[in-house]
Amino acid sequence: MAMSLFGKKPPEKGNSSPTSGARRANKDEITTTMDLTNLGDMGRALQAAAGKIQVSEGSHEEHAAVEEAAILYANASDDGACAVLEAAIDGAIGKASEELWLMLFDLYRLTGQKASFDARSEAFTQTFEISPPIWDETAPAPAVERKQSSAPAVNLSGTLSGNARPQFEQLARIGQKMGKLRIELTRLKGIDETGCALLNETLAALKRAKVEVVLFGAPHALTLIEPKLKVGEKTDQPYWMLALSLIQQTADADRFDQVALDYAITFEESPPSYEPPPVVAPEELAEVAAAEPEPEADVDRFAMTGVVSGNQPEALRQLAVYASQRTRVEVDCTQLKRLEFVSAGALFNQIAQLQGQGKQTLLFRPNAMVAALLRVMGIDQVAEIERRKAETGK
Repeated sequence: MAMSLFGKKPPEKGNSSPTSGARRANKDEITTTMDLTNLGDMGRALQAAAGKIQVSEGSHEEHAAVEEAAILYANASDDGACAVLEAAIDGAIGKASEELWLMLFDLYRLTGQKASFDARSEAFTQTFEISPPIWDETAPAPAVERKQSSAPAVNLSGTLSGNARPQFEQLARIGQKMGKLRIELTRLKGIDETGCALLNETLAALKRAKVEVVLFGAPHALTLIEPKLKVGEKTDQPYWMLALSLIQQTADADRFDQVALDYAITFEESPPSYEPPPVVAPEELAEVAAAEPEPEADVDRFAMTGVVSGNQPEALRQLAVYASQRTRVEVDCTQLKRLEFVSAGALFNQIAQLQGQGKQTLLFRPNAMVAALLRVMGIDQVAEIERRKAETGK
């Protein structure tokens, strides 16, 4: 499926345009890089969304600022997100979009920066000739920032093929922004030759960008491709290259040397050199599970509140129960302070599965920082997002 999950806005009603290169994903193929567990539903959901993609207005620089700030905030880097938005607005010389301003105002509120909020209000009024947003005295207290954010995690499952290229391009972009990445391979059922080539290409790009990559489940993935490694037969070279990468991740230098020698004999060319895998502190890869408040009972909308974190947050389990008895799933995000990057991937997966079951999902009025992340992650392609109206002092 030829689609990018960055910098788009939800399609307007009755105004959809086909996306070139869209194609049907096979049931067992990887169609995204975000923790997929039901690839049949996911493939259908993404296929349905592909024809509705539109390119949002605005400069490339502004799209990049929105994307970067949303990801930084999702990974608890509040200062980094604030710096990106302030630089984008100041660098635009009065031409920055209202979206950037509203993201910055919401970030000030979420982090308790009232002095900065007030200082920017006058400039907002001069730029847009309307009253600035109102400081919300009931805004929740700033969240305690983790000393280290967890590495973005990607779970691959099903059969990896070349159809996953758009999602792997996204994967490379995320890795380059975060500087580290975890790719879990334990759920893979198979890897075809185009999938091998794609993964090799992605790993090479991440290496050039000096991104720290950890492949979990490398021994399992190796068992899937070992039958293709036939010494003396000049075929299936992508399998050999991937095998060498996987063996490096196991830190088995002796085995690497043997396979490298077999590679040299088979293809009559020098194999890659052995490089020890990165040493990653366990706490940097741990997914911190924050306590999720229980949703209110007997309400029309499911309430998602506070900070949602981890790759299987309790809030999403509760959402699944709520959604099981409804054809239209409405999620109240008004009190959702932060949706972490890993949780956003899990949310994408869950909503796409609901869409594949014929269910519609509405995410009701998330704050501007969360709303930007939802668009960055492509969640706006599988769910309707009702944006907050700017709360001004008119």
